[in-house]
Amino acid sequence: MKNKTLNEKKVFVYSSVHVWNDTRIYYKEIETLLKAGYQVEQTAVETTQQPEPRQNLTQNLFQKGSRLKRVTRWFTIYKAIRNSDAKYYHFHDPELLILLPILRKRKGIFIYDMHENFPKALETKAWIPKGLRKPLAKIVKRVEQKCLSLCDSVVFAESSYKKDYPYVTQKSEDILNYPTYQEVMPAEENEENTLLYVGGIEENRGLWIMLEALNSLKQSGCAELKLKLIGPISEVDNEKIDAFVTEHSLTSNVERLGRIPNAEISGHMATATIGLCLLKPIPNYMESMATKMFEYMSAQLPMIVSDFPMWSDLMKETQSGLSVNPLDAKEITGVMELLLENKVLRQKMGTNGRYHYKKAYNWTTEGQKLLALYAAANSEVLNESPIYQSTF
Repeated sequence: MKNKTLNEKKVFVYSSVHVWNDTRIYYKEIETLLKAGYQVEQTAVETTQQPEPRQNLTQNLFQKGSRLKRVTRWFTIYKAIRNSDAKYYHFHDPELLILLPILRKRKGIFIYDMHENFPKALETKAWIPKGLRKPLAKIVKRVEQKCLSLCDSVVFAESSYKKDYPYVTQKSEDILNYPTYQEVMPAEENEENTLLYVGGIEENRGLWIMLEALNSLKQSGCAELKLKLIGPISEVDNEKIDAFVTEHSLTSNVERLGRIPNAEISGHMATATIGLCLLKPIPNYMESMATKMFEYMSAQLPMIVSDFPMWSDLMKETQSGLSVNPLDAKEITGVMELLLENKVLRQKMGTNGRYHYKKAYNWTTEGQKLLALYAAANSEVLNESPIYQSTF
């Protein structure tokens, strides 16, 4: 493998956690690379949706399995990289940083795509006992720092992450998670008002906030109202939702579509009344710009979002929605009632959002930044020694 000639126009994109059709990875980054003439090998988690064969794209998909089986996935990924002739290795999970000390013994350009501030995110992970969260986050941060030094480039999906990574001195770029550009679908009149949420569905992302608001609105007289949830839900949460909607007679008011093809989401947005993004005030959320806000803008869908400073500023700048305290049930239902009763205001917010989406908040510029990063990384590596010394 050490003597294999590397293909200058080939990229190995790998993840041990993300599904193959993850919006950022597949529909934005891989799509951009393919259009620019790169060949792409992808290793990722399979879904019920089977990928269609595409020119210059090969995919190796594996079952998600449990957290305990991730180590076997790392080994699978390691072997695939060893057998690849790609010049670039673009990965998306912090856990895969630990492979770098051994992977750096081979030639190639390694690019880490940071989707979240991982050490900070660990402090709020429900599956980690509370007493272990902060100590574990500190240990992970030290290991992460050493491993990051072995990357050729680092991509930040959020500009806010950089303040916690002053030691990233190699080439880096903010490639923000804006939606791909697409024409707006004509809004369809719907007799039933629909509150829409798109994304991962669980407690910290506002699941129970939305359900409680729906229940309050129905009790106050909003009978023709539906909450539509698009995104993955755990079996445990699905069972809890079943119990909640049965107890409150909301079975016909809640629709769960699960993970659906990207192309179908636009149709659901076109028939929705209000987009929701009521995440809880967790540090990692408060310092990130939720992609769904820009997706709502693209669809001319007015929105109600958590009143995190960055999000409130975006609402003020674009006049595309309203921000509320996600822990204040009375405020949330009051703002929902305001928008549900005011069609003119909703239309104005939708138009404003679409304008700003077209002007600044779409993927076009971000894709160009991605390609420039590849070119810059290649140029820098060509000017350096091909031998990498491990810091371990």
